[in-house]
Amino acid sequence: MSGRADRAKPVGNTARRRRFVRPVRPLVPLVSCAGVLLAWGLVAHNSGAGWVQAVGDVLAGILGVGLLAPAIVAARAKVEVVEVPSDSTAGLPLELVARSDTRLRVRPLTPPGPEAFVGPHRTTTRDSLGVPDAGAEPVTLMPERRGVHDRVVLEIATAAPFGLLWWRKTVVVDLPRSLHVGPRLGRPLPLPGGREDTGGGGVLDSSVQIGEPRGVRPYRPGDHRRWVHWPATAHSGELMVREMEGPSAEPVTLEIHLPTDADAAERMAERALATVVALVDRGASVLLATTEASGPKTGAVGDRRSAGRRLARAVGEAGAGFGYGSEMAGLTSSGTRGAPR
Repeated sequence: MSGRADRAKPVGNTARRRRFVRPVRPLVPLVSCAGVLLAWGLVAHNSGAGWVQAVGDVLAGILGVGLLAPAIVAARAKVEVVEVPSDSTAGLPLELVARSDTRLRVRPLTPPGPEAFVGPHRTTTRDSLGVPDAGAEPVTLMPERRGVHDRVVLEIATAAPFGLLWWRKTVVVDLPRSLHVGPRLGRPLPLPGGREDTGGGGVLDSSVQIGEPRGVRPYRPGDHRRWVHWPATAHSGELMVREMEGPSAEPVTLEIHLPTDADAAERMAERALATVVALVDRGASVLLATTEASGPKTGAVGDRRSAGRRLARAVGEAGAGFGYGSEMAGLTSSGTRGAPR
């Protein structure tokens, strides 16, 4: 199998170079087995007994099977991912469920993660002692950066049947659905000024003022959670929101242009996500403008999940910066565009 585990980072060539089975630290097992056979050969030669030589032949066959059989098992082994979450956050662990036709040690490479074991094994519960369990098992991933993953790169290893020598190979496994890894929550930009408080209390928040309700309609991405009409939702069985007269304030447009440098893009995406969350919490309607692999895209975002998905799909480009609409200022020393204060 080959392909891409992250749309922004090709992994197919790396996986292709490691698809063939190879031993894991073979020196110690090989030297140990050679020493055992040499010692047994000396005993058989000095004793001259036929049964000693026969036992030595059997021992040599067992050691040969123990050293080479895992290579055949690893070459024929298959891993399938049967369940994966659709959303996650960079730096936080997530679990996918994998299944294999043989017992394997699995180490995620892209995204990285700790080792785990998948495949059939014998249970030790009171009700089913010694019964083979073919159920799928969880594998933990620790994605370090944002991105969209359609595949994962796994290193699988086995030492069956005798555990003398481990053999491993790298496989690229398709996910049952795309995994969107959003950025961490960083420090937001200074929010745009709201309406002036004539009572002397300073600046009020910039919540969008909505007119009189005129009905209910199904939920659409970008709708605020405060608009949910729970009686209609319970009656219809799907999420319904109040349909209002037009808002009295224009939505806030947040333009994001990520740099090509991966670390700088990650930091900027974190700040952009925090800014979107802060605006939504103030009740503002937010339009997020980003550049994806297919081109520029502008759309409404109404919560952290939808904003994280959009930023996970965003790619780097020339002229990095972000701010509110066309009012973006020049580049600052940190490489991001300042927002109006």
